[in-house]
Amino acid sequence: MRAPEGWFVLYQPKYKTPSVFNLHERGRFKTWPAVTKEYGFRLIVNEKFQVKIQYLHLIERDAVDQNTGNRYNYVNQEIFINLMENLALDKEELAGSVPDDDIRNEIIKTHEEWYAANVHLSPDGTIDRPQLEKKLTASINEGKDIIRKKLMRKNNSWVQAALPHLIHDFKHGLYQRMSDKLYPDYTARGGEDTEKGLIKKIFTFYRICECEESDELLKPDGNRWKDEDEIWNCWVGFAGSESEAERVCSTIETIFRPVSEELSGELNSQ
Repeated sequence: MRAPEGWFVLYQPKYKTPSVFNLHERGRFKTWPAVTKEYGFRLIVNEKFQVKIQYLHLIERDAVDQNTGNRYNYVNQEIFINLMENLALDKEELAGSVPDDDIRNEIIKTHEEWYAANVHLSPDGTIDRPQLEKKLTASINEGKDIIRKKLMRKNNSWVQAALPHLIHDFKHGLYQRMSDKLYPDYTARGGEDTEKGLIKKIFTFYRICECEESDELLKPDGNRWKDEDEIWNCWVGFAGSESEAERVCSTIETIFRPVSEELSGELNSQ
């Protein structure tokens, strides 16, 4: 069970696996799934530095899939408890969302441990926001990195399969028109990869993003991207970092694409 779209795991207790967070996204089951504990909770954060608790509890409840009509007997119930602006836990909201005393006390204890370790106060008694946001940003970046690595693994086979042919054609054709400026442009922007690595990244970008002109976001393997953000995250994963992805794209826009379009124009005029 992933964090909601746009949210990233900030802190999660060390549950033995499989936990409720290892269950599939649909969250409905015909038989009781194998879990070491029927509930779990964790703190999650978004890029606005808002923090809340994601609480999952496997319960017996009849459910019907509206698309298929299939019936299920168990549900991985998902509840969110928002932290207040000062990142304190609203005990009243918690009591309304989690009626079980023992679970509620577990959540309170975990929140207190996280708060004591991560939320520091300035001399005037207010939260040291710069220090806090630095820690939250690190968790957000770690969450993004996990997502991007998963996308790389998921799409690696069809991306890599096309590269040798694409690179071969480029080296024996278009490369001759830009060999004196392609790599220098990249290094001038702070790029540290080799020319060979840059060329591979350029065609990795084109392979991943070649479906963007289609409204259906169809991948070459016949599947579909969820949205353009997923395409970008996959590309960043292959590039190695967001800054490197943006750097390669800048070189493509400045050098690669104009030369490519110039050649296409010449061929069309013949």
